[in-house]
Amino acid sequence: MKNSSCIIVGAGPAGLAAAIAAAREGWSVAVLEKNAQPGQKLLLTGGGRCNVLDPASPALDALEAYGRSGRFLRQTLAAFDWGEFLEKLGVETEREEEGIRSGSIYVRGGARRMLDALLGEARKLGVEIISGEAVISAKKFADGTFEVRTAGLERKCTRLILATGGTTYTSTGSTGDGYRLAESFGHAVETPRPALGAVVTLPSFAKLAGVSVADASVTLRRNGHTIATRRGGLLFTHYGLSGPAVLDLSLELARASGTPEDFAGAQLVADLAPGETREQVEEGFLAISRSRAKRRVENAGLSSTLSARLVTELAQLAGIDPTRRMDQIMRREVAALAANVKALVQTVKEPLDPDEAMVTVGGVVTQGLDPHTMESRRIPGLCFAGELLAPAGPCGGYNLLMAFATGEAAGSRRATDAPSVR
Repeated sequence: MKNSSCIIVGAGPAGLAAAIAAAREGWSVAVLEKNAQPGQKLLLTGGGRCNVLDPASPALDALEAYGRSGRFLRQTLAAFDWGEFLEKLGVETEREEEGIRSGSIYVRGGARRMLDALLGEARKLGVEIISGEAVISAKKFADGTFEVRTAGLERKCTRLILATGGTTYTSTGSTGDGYRLAESFGHAVETPRPALGAVVTLPSFAKLAGVSVADASVTLRRNGHTIATRRGGLLFTHYGLSGPAVLDLSLELARASGTPEDFAGAQLVADLAPGETREQVEEGFLAISRSRAKRRVENAGLSSTLSARLVTELAQLAGIDPTRRMDQIMRREVAALAANVKALVQTVKEPLDPDEAMVTVGGVVTQGLDPHTMESRRIPGLCFAGELLAPAGPCGGYNLLMAFATGEAAGSRRATDAPSVR
């Protein structure tokens, strides 16, 4: 039986960051990955472009984005130097200058460059990466060692790091294996819920699939209460809504829900002209109706920011036949159209699809872990990292930052008496 001083389960961003940190500390490290190739989910980040947070900003600046459960990450983010992490890997970033994602930052060379850099550094440090080995069981003996079993091998170690991911993008291997292992060690697991995914709604406006709104303000409401509002790009799909604003609201809904089934019944209220009041939108439509009186509603060019397809659909929703001429439209009908532009209401029909959602909210409860080292308070030598943990962040690189920061903390095992950051 070949043993390692440190075994890491999962070769995603958290597991690879942990492996690199542990190897730099002088540990002999083996990473067990269930997939044939490591980093499958990482390759999908940012549509393959790998969007990240600004490496010039302190990682701790991102803390509030992880919500209430993310307070646990304070010490880890404070100790993590994001810019230095990338620099040591030889990874550079670039900023998007135009389009709907203007200002976003991506890895130069994309997700493949990020993965290659992680794998290259790990192998340079002597990390053994074993693919195609799904962990079946893990246990700890009285002498302080762990035994890890797969179908094809059995190994022992003195430090075990679980970084298996959550239950989203299941095609990449994130099928919740780590929850079972965590529970076998006596750790509590909060119900996992998919987040950062397209929302299935009623009505769904299937005719608008592919139509986008560059700037929208979308409010999430449930049981008559506002949960959150986000402003950003909006995309209509065959079954509902997507786009940055909606993806981030799906995260807020997951945080506010106890189970995936709690998603249904919430409402998304989209303001498609957040820079104008309803009265201004209405007056704009009236001015066009006077200047283009002989044109039909569907080709009158009622909006410079909304597509003709979208305006036509909103007109029908207001009870207006889009083939009618503008001089035939009553003022009350124009008011109803303006109301739809300012408050398009859609009801969430069903939970997010875990095969399509990007991240998991819920997982290993952090109260049982040391916030400096990610080490179990119950089982010395056992650590957790990445999406397996309960907190999750919005789009834009927050979850990748959390994976790298918690992975490095678990791998380096910083002293538990490190000063607290307030």
